[in-house]
Amino acid sequence: MLERLLELGKRVLAQREADGVLAAALDGLIDLCRGERGMILLFDPSGEVLFEQARKLERKTIDRPDFEVSRTIIGRVRKTGKAFFHANVVDDAELGQAASVTRLMLLSVICQPIREGERLLGLVYLDTRKVDTIFSEDTARLVASFSDFISLAVANALDRRQLRRQIDELSGQLRERFDFRGIVGQDPAFLEVLRLVSRVADSEVAILIRGESGTGKELIARALHANSGRRSGPFVAVNCGALPETLLEAELFGHERGAFTGAVKDNPGWFERAQGGTLFLDEVAELAPPLQVKLLRVLENGEYSRVGSTRMRRADARIVSATHQDLEARVRDGSFRSDFLFRLNVLEVRIPPLRERRSDLPLLTLHFLDRLTPAGAGEPLRLEPQAEEILGRYAFPGNVRELAHALQRAALLSEGSTVQARYLPEALREGSSGAAGEMPEMPEMPEMPEMPGEDFKSAKRRVIEAFERRYLSQALEASGGNIRRAAASADLDYKNFHTKLGALGIEASAFKKRQ
Repeated sequence: MLERLLELGKRVLAQREADGVLAAALDGLIDLCRGERGMILLFDPSGEVLFEQARKLERKTIDRPDFEVSRTIIGRVRKTGKAFFHANVVDDAELGQAASVTRLMLLSVICQPIREGERLLGLVYLDTRKVDTIFSEDTARLVASFSDFISLAVANALDRRQLRRQIDELSGQLRERFDFRGIVGQDPAFLEVLRLVSRVADSEVAILIRGESGTGKELIARALHANSGRRSGPFVAVNCGALPETLLEAELFGHERGAFTGAVKDNPGWFERAQGGTLFLDEVAELAPPLQVKLLRVLENGEYSRVGSTRMRRADARIVSATHQDLEARVRDGSFRSDFLFRLNVLEVRIPPLRERRSDLPLLTLHFLDRLTPAGAGEPLRLEPQAEEILGRYAFPGNVRELAHALQRAALLSEGSTVQARYLPEALREGSSGAAGEMPEMPEMPEMPEMPGEDFKSAKRRVIEAFERRYLSQALEASGGNIRRAAASADLDYKNFHTKLGALGIEASAFKKRQ
């Protein structure tokens, strides 16, 4: 029995939505208690029914006159907050005389309140009409104990629901007030980026965007421009790693006719083209030190000259730069000037990698699939379940760009409107089984004796602690001891994850030594 109860607990905890929690809990309780019918109701603070799950019994059915017994019991428990249990309702002084008892042939009834502290969160109702499945006092105690478990799981699901509403509201407010076209994401970590962009976009300070390859640094740079006072001016993007140093200088500052072989006419540079707007220096870490010196002069006094000219020109462009490299490390090895870094990095915007905003994965997937759906198609492209599972487990070292390319490949090769897992890139399919930063597999539950020598709450507490210890340890193992990555892979708040580690006495540093 206890093993089945533990398995039920795992199923309930695995549910993310309140409906799923109630469905798993009700099906499991009916099975464990051998009940015929059941219902779980959740109430909002005003007392209205917020969620309802039922099996062979519905609330509208209970309201019928011939279900007086069920209605009376549910009403009594809801009013008093006290549990009701009777192995044989016929023996109850108040209910045994009701005509509906005979009509329904009710025997055993359990109605247990679900509490969150002092508040009545909802109730569980079970009944049976079969002599061989009469509820016992042990069964009633099991339902009472498990109602605490339901309360915890439901409270967590409702908290997530409320958090999603707040996130949706914040996202709506940001997107209503600011121009974030082309940017998809509602993960809290990513919304913080948008909130920062909205606050600093209209300033004139130099901004350095940091983020791994494929995180969307140019999109953020464009958002900074689109929400600034320079939005009506040009946005000029320069890939500093795409040209050799000699050509890059001429492209940045422009050149005069005859300045070098092949310079047959005057040519304005990117600074001139960005006049009145924004100049975006992508992959700024690729700039050679001599060019860093010349750009530093522009950042300090706003003046520059074309290659082959002595005439000083005035730059009127806001500088936004980006890199995926560790510029501080480049400063230490002498390949990047510290004074240049200080001028570029007046304000920093860090874009989290996709593995740190995994709740955006379904949203991004739908966005790309909608874009890949052929015009005039009968229905939009959707992933088959196996493909969803593979994407959900993969760490995406290439971030959003890698996701977009993987979906594009699979969509081109798949037939019909279903994108099939076998057409995802091989590296992605193989990497999903052991990619760093992925969600760790569910750890084995500890062995439990048939007849425990402790009460249900103590056993539950012990098993949950063992489960959390193994799960968090596996998450740290997969992340190499990086708490933030481990928390992201487990879809837990960083502070909550850190608190749990402290409560369980787990040292993240111990896992760093294993790498």
